[in-house]
Amino acid sequence: MFTQMPPSIVITEPVPRWRVWAQFLLKAVLLSLFCAASFYAGMRYQQRQEGTQTVTISAAESKPTSASQGAVAAPAAVPFEDLLAARSVEGLQVQSLRVIRDGNNAGQLLYEFELANGGRLFEGRYEFLFFGLQDGRPQQWVFPPEGQPNGGSFRMRVASYVKTSGRIQLPSGLQPQAVVLQLQEPAGLRASRGVVLPEAAGKPAPAHTGQQ
Repeated sequence: MFTQMPPSIVITEPVPRWRVWAQFLLKAVLLSLFCAASFYAGMRYQQRQEGTQTVTISAAESKPTSASQGAVAAPAAVPFEDLLAARSVEGLQVQSLRVIRDGNNAGQLLYEFELANGGRLFEGRYEFLFFGLQDGRPQQWVFPPEGQPNGGSFRMRVASYVKTSGRIQLPSGLQPQAVVLQLQEPAGLRASRGVVLPEAAGKPAPAHTGQQ
């Protein structure tokens, strides 16, 4: 019933070798471009994430910075013992300092001090910085006051040794508790030394905020 058909033979032409290589190279180039695009996208995402973290951390750290700046602007308390400690620059020293009440005048103090100089010549002035109470509040006072007519009498030259004494008239109502002798030159402080007044030895030292 059915007629047997002879088998068909399909003849395909061989693909040229150059076309095979061209297809292979095209696939390799496309694969390289895809990998490069994926790598670039990953790098951009990582950079974007790091930038977000940096901005977040910087914003969080900016608040403590402003607080620390405020703390620096506020005057820091200076230990009272440091103010009274002896200081010496280039060999000038306050060997001794004595300050007492004048028995004949309660508003006056008597002072006496000795200076020894093992360095260059000292040419400057001396002054007293008082710490005490006035109307129940901490108070600082410098003697001689600025602009005092006899301020020139507190200038001195010290080559090797000097001993001097004098009187200090206190402002009304000032209760001095400690005093610092300061030897000043145009370039700044050359030497200093402080003492606590005898009648204030058992009392607490007045607070000092570093302001004069």
